[in-house]
Amino acid sequence: MSENSLDIRIVSISATERAVSMRLPFQFGDTVVTETAEAFVAVKIETRGKIFNGLSAQLMVPRWFDKRPDQTNADTVNTLRQSILQACKSAKGLSGPTAHICTAINTGVLEKMPKVTPALAAGFGPALVEMALIDAVCQAAECNFFDGAHQDIFGLTERAGPGLSERMISQGLSSIRPKWTMQIRHTVGADAPLYPADAEPLVNDDGPVALQDVMDRTGISAFKIKLKGNVDNDLKRLMAIAPLLEHCKNLAVTLDANEQYSADAFPVFLKGFQSTSTLAKMRDATLFIEQPFAREIALETEISNDTGTLPLIIDESDDHDGSFAQAWSLGWRGTSVKSCKSVFRALLNFCRVQHFKSEGHEAFLSGEDLTCQPGLCLQQDTLMGAAVGIVHTERNGHHFAGGMQGASNKEISQITQRHSDLYDASGARPALRIDSGHIKFESLNEPGFGSSRSLDVSNDTQILNK
Repeated sequence: MSENSLDIRIVSISATERAVSMRLPFQFGDTVVTETAEAFVAVKIETRGKIFNGLSAQLMVPRWFDKRPDQTNADTVNTLRQSILQACKSAKGLSGPTAHICTAINTGVLEKMPKVTPALAAGFGPALVEMALIDAVCQAAECNFFDGAHQDIFGLTERAGPGLSERMISQGLSSIRPKWTMQIRHTVGADAPLYPADAEPLVNDDGPVALQDVMDRTGISAFKIKLKGNVDNDLKRLMAIAPLLEHCKNLAVTLDANEQYSADAFPVFLKGFQSTSTLAKMRDATLFIEQPFAREIALETEISNDTGTLPLIIDESDDHDGSFAQAWSLGWRGTSVKSCKSVFRALLNFCRVQHFKSEGHEAFLSGEDLTCQPGLCLQQDTLMGAAVGIVHTERNGHHFAGGMQGASNKEISQITQRHSDLYDASGARPALRIDSGHIKFESLNEPGFGSSRSLDVSNDTQILNK
């Protein structure tokens, strides 16, 4: 156990939500999201005789955690609510190092959720509680998240096991340093408009809609393009996007199949992608392809020469702490980090990557976005990504969800003024301040995790089973 680890006791915990209507329909995988809710967990801890508060936020995105065909968008969001409630129940009265508490919460939730619940969905509530505890513990230690992780005030060395020793964890965490800028990788939705003439005008919204407008206003040159699992249609979509990227300097591209490809169809797509001359620049700039296969088979699928012509990473399959190591042994070369899947898991996978690299192997993490809208959700997720060395992170919540929905005007004003390096409040709604494709966020350099001080969730809707 780390000598810097803090013992804490959970005094109280609660969960609330705010309704969110998407400013733009967001299509990925087999669903279109037009509305959902953002969940908040508030926790009060006691350590060293003093009380500290912590807060976390995540959008409850339909049909990403749970893609069972018999579940509607609303059904899958209700499953996430159930996971949050079970996590809060499991957390009450627990004491010890933060990582130890979070292990107990996760175990308790997995035992109480219906057995048919996908592990990714069951883990959503524990991840939210974990983030709130991180916020409170960093405030108790009077340090920012980078320093808290560097010093391991959470007791993460407890998670050591086969293939991940205490020494590997300590060495990895000790290499974490503050980083206050990051490149943005813009999400091109499956049916998102490419040119202004293709876009429907929005009411009371002066933000960009079409891809061309996004590029002109922000200088973004890194893109994540959604695929739908149909070879011909996906190649046509890429060919339609390619002219817009032709003159990008320092172009970076990733492709995301959201589990939509079969093992037979994916090599056919790769062959077409490799051989289509009009996709040459895009292909040369493509860094990896994300989760082409369903989670049910991905961790049983060995990556062959046919499927591994570009590095593949897991995303939806990353539903437990050992998933990346399992995938890596099969030829997958990376995994995504998302705060909704566990910040501690991201830190542990960072330690794995550092170890793999030290032995001369290829391994990497990617920063992907679960529709983090501006505010605490985006701030916490950004700090996590920066801590584990992400160079460019996907950001789509600010584009599809919009700006701080559900927050009061007072809260929006406080956040945008306190973090004017990160947000632009000059338009009809608060927006990310993106300059030459990058964001800056040194204003988050304060005790805690993501600067939760401006938020008041006391009047929000209490999360209930629906």
